[in-house]
Amino acid sequence: MLVVGFVLLGIVVYQFTAPPPPPGTEGFSVGGLIRSIRREVKGPRETAAADSSLTAAVPASITTLRLNVARVSDVTITGEDRTDLAASLHVIGRGFDQAEADAAAKGPKVRIDTPADAIVVSIDFTAAPPPASRTQPPPMLSLTLLVPKRLALRAEPHIGRFVVSNIAGAEIMGSRGETKLTGITKDVRLTHTFGALDIAGVPALKLNTRNSRGTIKDIAGQLTIDATSGELTVSGVTGPIELEGRNTDFTLETDERLKAPLRINLSGGELHVRGLRVEARIDGRSSHIAVVMDAPAPVTIYNQGAIAVTAPPGGYRLDAAATEGRITSDDSHITATPDGADARASADIRGGGPTLTLRSTRGNIEIRAAAGK
Repeated sequence: MLVVGFVLLGIVVYQFTAPPPPPGTEGFSVGGLIRSIRREVKGPRETAAADSSLTAAVPASITTLRLNVARVSDVTITGEDRTDLAASLHVIGRGFDQAEADAAAKGPKVRIDTPADAIVVSIDFTAAPPPASRTQPPPMLSLTLLVPKRLALRAEPHIGRFVVSNIAGAEIMGSRGETKLTGITKDVRLTHTFGALDIAGVPALKLNTRNSRGTIKDIAGQLTIDATSGELTVSGVTGPIELEGRNTDFTLETDERLKAPLRINLSGGELHVRGLRVEARIDGRSSHIAVVMDAPAPVTIYNQGAIAVTAPPGGYRLDAAATEGRITSDDSHITATPDGADARASADIRGGGPTLTLRSTRGNIEIRAAAGK
């Protein structure tokens, strides 16, 4: 038994330390099984990097850039004064040994196709080897495109960092992860999920988000947002604006450029509006709503929850009612009746003007006097 034990121990030690057999001669063996276990335990230890590039002419008849990159990747698209498209791909591969890492890095290549109405960019994986084991991660991809700025982008759903600037419009079917869009000269449509969001300097925007956190600013025209969860800060929008939110926190900074109407519909979450001076309708359910008005305007706020409004400095007419709630104010011109549940308050403040209508159910209404009033 002692001799047999030493023999078995020697076989195990040899299998763990022996070099791998030549390709094609492995077959099934206890040694092969042990080498497979060793590979899985040690994991991908080596890394390798590879770069490739491709250039293609873009005829004047082509006005659309189509992007189809299904794998996780970082993509940067920049518009320039040029007549061709330059693509560069940086790949980092990992493997159990250096040969595997090199093969993983050198497999993916940029592919450019030119159907009649568009130039299509994708990544070709036909030369990429299959994963050597379950622990070998997919290669890390970074794609950079320099394109004619007259092109409009149409992108299929993408996962990873996505940066687009200085092109003529964008329709992005899905972006999951950090996304930044700037300097796009025509309308933008974007569906975004999970991650940081930064959009600036576009003429109009239609946005659908889920668990997004970021800023939207300097929109020269209409802004439409449909958001579920997350936090969004909006500023410098010419409008009109239409916001739909579910469990989303909105901060809206408005100024004299904003055009009426402003329409906001909330379910859960919080809304903070500052600088309001145009016609607005805000509806909330189980939301917290706080509005600061910089000028009198016809504003209507309904909420199943609390409402806080800083009144405008000019004249306006107040029409407020709180069902199962209270109305409070630091303005001596405003008196709530009765002082208890189901309170009402109405008054012409500073000679009257546009009507400020407030309706709250199971929440209090707070009306704060304008600064210096």
